[in-house]
Amino acid sequence: MEKIICVVTVLKSYQFYEVLSLQNIQSISKAFKFFHSKSLFEKLVQIVLFIWILSIPMKNAIYQISTIGFVLLFFIHFIYYKNFISVKQIINLYKIPFVLFGLFLLSMIISSLFGISPKDFYSEISKYFIRYIIIFLALLYFYKESFFSRYTLLAFILIALSIHSLDGLYQYLTGFDLLKHKIPDAPTYLLTGAVYQHNPFGLFMAIGSALSLILISDKKHYIFWKYEKLLYSFLLLLFLFTLFHSQSRAAWVMFGTFSFFYLFLYIKENGIDKRLLFAFILLGIFITLLFILDTNLLQRLKLLLEGNSSSRMSVIWPFTIEKIKEAPLFGYGISTYKLFPEHCCNGVHNLSLELFLYTGIIGFSIMYSLIIFTFIEGIKKSRVLYSLLFLSYILLLQFDGSLISSKIHITIFILLLFFIYSSKKNSLKFQHKVRDF
Repeated sequence: MEKIICVVTVLKSYQFYEVLSLQNIQSISKAFKFFHSKSLFEKLVQIVLFIWILSIPMKNAIYQISTIGFVLLFFIHFIYYKNFISVKQIINLYKIPFVLFGLFLLSMIISSLFGISPKDFYSEISKYFIRYIIIFLALLYFYKESFFSRYTLLAFILIALSIHSLDGLYQYLTGFDLLKHKIPDAPTYLLTGAVYQHNPFGLFMAIGSALSLILISDKKHYIFWKYEKLLYSFLLLLFLFTLFHSQSRAAWVMFGTFSFFYLFLYIKENGIDKRLLFAFILLGIFITLLFILDTNLLQRLKLLLEGNSSSRMSVIWPFTIEKIKEAPLFGYGISTYKLFPEHCCNGVHNLSLELFLYTGIIGFSIMYSLIIFTFIEGIKKSRVLYSLLFLSYILLLQFDGSLISSKIHITIFILLLFFIYSSKKNSLKFQHKVRDF
């Protein structure tokens, strides 16, 4: 109760009621008018897209239904309007990622045939076809048809992450989250929000922190209303609070890596101004106080600096490497880790070793070809910040997560690819009349 009173007092001291000015109400009114002008099908796509984005962290029935709904809307639209040429254009323009995805699925099939996968692995691989290829294609298709812009999708993501971060704060204050009534993970009050585990929750908070940091310091694209920077500053502090209290060290490394290189690029382009220096001093004080006031955070940071990563380095990774040596070419087939009688946990917790174990050197080479090509594509198309966020995410995957057994991580991977590859929009006849970036 004391924590709640403290938070309310702080909010009052900043007089957040000023945000509800006439100018902001007019901005909201314009947004509603714009949404009202859209056709029924476009509204439906945007609603389903937002529900899908909001439900990704929870990985629940709503996520499953919205995923199916989004895919069905894609098929209904291009089949009903016989828009096959548009789909063909998209596949031709983005043929390299689509070809690499196809080859990776083929490597999964081959590895499963020669490995120890269960007999029904074909049904599992069909799901990967939807998760990797169809959703990526659907996003590009609706984007090309001007059903949403990158800015709209970014706004959906930021709103959804803000909701989950506030839910995590509520969990910190009350002991359970508001959306699913989930308590924090043991043993040291690791925040999860409505997410199934603290590490993916930390990942989402790291992404929210990175986006907020970009929006605060951006000088070109994101000025709409008077209190915009204040909102982004509040969101950054909120995301950082829930990020650090998730105690996900992999997420800490991801955000730290992104922040370091982002700051380097920003200073290189704009130099150091007083406002930037003051902002980072305040941010440094805020982060320092978080760790000083919470011994659990300080202990987790100490373990991170010492290179202590639980049982990954001492048990899981050595065991995985020994298994890889026995089947280096094709691997053992998808999601076979639990089939080893000696296995001691539910996953590899390292993208590189996971790819080697499941798909051998062939699948590993294909997936990393896609990763490298995507990173270079972002650099070439002046999507440096997306490439930097993408690279930071790949770094996180070396310590936690999976691009084979985790729906959440596959979805994040596809969304990052969308933001990077959709910069090729000028090569097609796009009809956007709203601001994009």
